[in-house]
Amino acid sequence: MESMMKDSLHPQKKKFGIWRAMFLFLGLFGTVCFLIPMRAKVYNIGGILGFVFSLCLLGGSCFLPKIAEPFSPTVKRRARLAFGLCMALLFLWAGALSGCMVYGALNSPAADTEYTVVILGSKVNGTSPSADLWQRILAAEEYLKAHPQAKAVASGGKGEGESISEAEAIRNALVDRGIEESRIYLEDRSSNTQENLSFSMEIIRENGLSQKVALVTDEYHQFRAGRIAASLGVESAAVCARTPWYIFPACWARELLALSKFCIFG
Repeated sequence: MESMMKDSLHPQKKKFGIWRAMFLFLGLFGTVCFLIPMRAKVYNIGGILGFVFSLCLLGGSCFLPKIAEPFSPTVKRRARLAFGLCMALLFLWAGALSGCMVYGALNSPAADTEYTVVILGSKVNGTSPSADLWQRILAAEEYLKAHPQAKAVASGGKGEGESISEAEAIRNALVDRGIEESRIYLEDRSSNTQENLSFSMEIIRENGLSQKVALVTDEYHQFRAGRIAASLGVESAAVCARTPWYIFPACWARELLALSKFCIFG
């Protein structure tokens, strides 16, 4: 009888071992991924939640047997199924939204179309563009030098910890890198992507610029920015900036949250 009881408990131990190993792997991987952006002083809601979730998985890998001990085998089995289903749905949702991000980044400008370049703002540290914003500036510089007749709108207001507006930081950097100041218009009131595009379109219409827009932002951001542009009746294309690898996990996680909100609430 004792031998039969041990045999019946063995599969349960094996299942807990698999779950603990999965928690440990995902927890360690996530902790490292989200800690690196923090070390680079990039803090956002996506990165912080990802870091906390990863720590919870690590905690689960250490204390799962203790947590599960008081419960019956039936309750444990149902809990595993429920958690497994939630994780599967979470990964499917994240995968679907990531696919949308890739799709948005593929919307390249047509060679025979005149666009107004709209550079979407990002964090400025004092007067210096953040690593993320620098990549947008470099992408805009490349496009503007390849299309010398194109005009640009530098977009972004002044936020907490910023000595100048994001628009000013973009313009100053582009001028320093050889783009004529007369080609750059400033939109320095906005605080989010919706306002970036709405306020930039006001400037474009007031100055008789092409209302077909080349959006300069990170690859992961292009899909949502393009959908917002479409909701404003604006035809847009994607000029992608390459997000620095060491801040990408936090940026990607934040965009997952923003895109989820956009898909659910519009």
